[in-house]
Amino acid sequence: MNTGFLPTFVQTGDNVKEQCTSCTGGEKNRITKSTSTMGTPNETAESVYRSNRWQFSRPDRYAGNCTVIMLVSVAVLVLIGGLDYVTGYEFGFFIFYFIPVAISSWYCGRRLGLQIAFGSAAVWYLSDKYTYHPYSQSYFIYWEMFMRLLSFLTTTMTISRIRTMVLNEERLLAELLSTRRELETIRGNERLKE
Repeated sequence: MNTGFLPTFVQTGDNVKEQCTSCTGGEKNRITKSTSTMGTPNETAESVYRSNRWQFSRPDRYAGNCTVIMLVSVAVLVLIGGLDYVTGYEFGFFIFYFIPVAISSWYCGRRLGLQIAFGSAAVWYLSDKYTYHPYSQSYFIYWEMFMRLLSFLTTTMTISRIRTMVLNEERLLAELLSTRRELETIRGNERLKE
């Protein structure tokens, strides 16, 4: 007995159709996944989810290796700062300072992202100061550094928030799939009793 909220998949031709007893009219057998992406018709949503997961860019991919991420971010930051210094103040490297900020925020969260953001602002400041960038007023360099710091902080907060949302969605999906398995087990037990 299908209760309506647990779809069942049946194969017809080259497509897998989802059947639902609570659906009406044209919704009764709507096509949801082709067999090329779904695999076998007996495959559950959980196994499809697991097979299609994005692996390299997952926010928790390097969760236990934040020290390595920090060292890589600092190394990239130093490299960018060195290139910025060597090329002089006329050739702007500002956009490249976002790379270590984004990497650290995505893989290790807000705390490391904020540290790298402050480090990026400091490295930019040192690079700009020691290339003797002429400013009409001496305090303009501090204004420039502050504006860049705000940019880095905004990037850190945005990326770490997206990271948190992605991890929460994955946790909720895992809970949902677990609950679905429990309901399917209960439904199977009810069928055996009948």
